[in-house]
Amino acid sequence: MASEVKSGNVVETASGQAKTAYTKYEPVAEQYAVSAWRSLNQLPFFPRVAQVVVPTAAYCSEKYNQTVKDTAKKGYEVSSYLPLVPTEKISRVFAEEAAAH
Repeated sequence: MASEVKSGNVVETASGQAKTAYTKYEPVAEQYAVSAWRSLNQLPFFPRVAQVVVPTAAYCSEKYNQTVKDTAKKGYEVSSYLPLVPTEKISRVFAEEAAAH
């Protein structure tokens, strides 16, 4: 069945559509994330919670990315379809936001 899906170009079509959607909506999602972060930082308890949660989320994201990369190198085809968490971009966006304020 997998060969039938591949030969029908379903994978390539879905991949192309996903990339188009990502390119179109990623900047909007980035702006919403920054806006939400600003709003949450105005809550009295949020900065303290973020000090604990953010490093843990960063660690888990790095572990996930590394696992996806390692399994792809080992030849697990499904890994090539899993997205990586853009940790560098996330760090850069929020560092720029912190520097602006």
